[in-house]
Amino acid sequence: MLALAASACGGGGGGNVTPPGGGGGGGGTPTPSPTGSATASPTPGHTASPTPGHTNTPAPTPTHTNQPTPTPQPTPTPTNPPRGVTFLPDTTGRFGLIQVLDQYGRNGLALTPQQIQIESPHYDSVWGSFQPATWRASNAGIFLTRYYMPWEDNTLISGNTLSFFQQNHPDWILYGCDQNGNPTHDYAFTGTGFNDTPLDIHNQAVVSYQLQTIVTFLRNNHYNAIAIDNITFSNYLVSPNTTLGQGHSNPGWYGCGIWNTNGTFTYRYGGPGVADLNQPDPNFIADLNNWVAQAKRVLGQNGMKVVVNHFPTSYPPSAAEQTLLGNIDGMLDEGGYVHYGSDLTGGAFARTFNWVQLLQSRNIAALITDYYCLGAAPPCSNDPSTLTQSQADWSLASYAIGNNGGEDVFISPHSGAVFSFRNEYASRYGTPCGATVVNGSLYTRRFSGGFAVVNAGGGSAMVQLPNHAYSDIEGRPISNPLTVNAEDGFMLLTNANGCS
Repeated sequence: MLALAASACGGGGGGNVTPPGGGGGGGGTPTPSPTGSATASPTPGHTASPTPGHTNTPAPTPTHTNQPTPTPQPTPTPTNPPRGVTFLPDTTGRFGLIQVLDQYGRNGLALTPQQIQIESPHYDSVWGSFQPATWRASNAGIFLTRYYMPWEDNTLISGNTLSFFQQNHPDWILYGCDQNGNPTHDYAFTGTGFNDTPLDIHNQAVVSYQLQTIVTFLRNNHYNAIAIDNITFSNYLVSPNTTLGQGHSNPGWYGCGIWNTNGTFTYRYGGPGVADLNQPDPNFIADLNNWVAQAKRVLGQNGMKVVVNHFPTSYPPSAAEQTLLGNIDGMLDEGGYVHYGSDLTGGAFARTFNWVQLLQSRNIAALITDYYCLGAAPPCSNDPSTLTQSQADWSLASYAIGNNGGEDVFISPHSGAVFSFRNEYASRYGTPCGATVVNGSLYTRRFSGGFAVVNAGGGSAMVQLPNHAYSDIEGRPISNPLTVNAEDGFMLLTNANGCS
């Protein structure tokens, strides 16, 4: 989930939890977690690191003296996959950029107006913008989405607090159960840091209320879409609710049901909650997918889009994911091509690559985040210049290999609400000469102005480049053939016709 001032986002991810190993799971985006009034900027407070990460990313060497055994390279296929027609402007031949959060990031991170002014002309979109007017001042056409969690009322949007629901709709409030399944009078909690009231989205009246307030807010503030966080198909709700003055959540407690006005309790969801994400509750899954489907219908009628944060943990998609794909316009994948800086291996890379291809083939924007440091020691930097050339090369090459015209990427040494622009992101690499060639864990793709290669395997490989002069994205000359070490990648540029 995202790391907004607390921690709740996560392309398909769950609250403050490590992404599960099974399919259809959630991730670890920065989830906003401010505290304070609906009109003031809440002071965020992050309670846990949702996902692991480390910084020992291998550094590639552009030229090598050792000559490993050559790896045979298949001839590139001359045809390209169909271009994904999405809400993004065509990203063919360029690095389409997305900003993830501009406020309420981990430890209170926020972009300054000056940073937004620098980024805005270069960026296609913002996932979870809280400063829409500042972005539009420098880029009137930028695609802006507003953050929302389905199981909560967003008080910054509706203006309503817990007391409103206690007085007017007490049976809308979602409560928790203890580890033995006994109902309590403690509130359920998604993991964000906002003082938002947990709601029962099994109740259609609740969903209708939420979507009505969302559409009005988006229209009045010139947003294009809603950014739905924590699309995780297992009950990640915990209890008690930290932001509503109930202290820390108890181990094994989970969001489970409502107290009716006659004093009886109705169960909505079973456990376990955050303690075990491998036992999905079908009612939880059905309510979540229904919420997204309703959002797609209502927002679509108002000319707006639905973008979700979902971290796919397997491929092909699960049944729940297939349903989800039919009701979204864009998907943020926080695992990205680096999986929080912890996994650049073949299986994880292949899963992301396959999902990016699938999304674009269904005209769904593929929004990728590469977080190289998330909750790791030493503390993660917020400065994009601290990314190593190796890290930048890996992310840019991976992006180009998967991009069919409908992909955006956010590359950061931290997570959300971090200034991320670097000059090499403005480079152009031309149209693809053909589809990506996959040879085991080695991925290559030729472009009219460049060449991308990623080695997601366990051994080095020698790659014979087309007979042109190439430099890497930082301007360093490259020798041919090029040795690409394990878990290493290069984004190369050329002034020649790279397709010849």
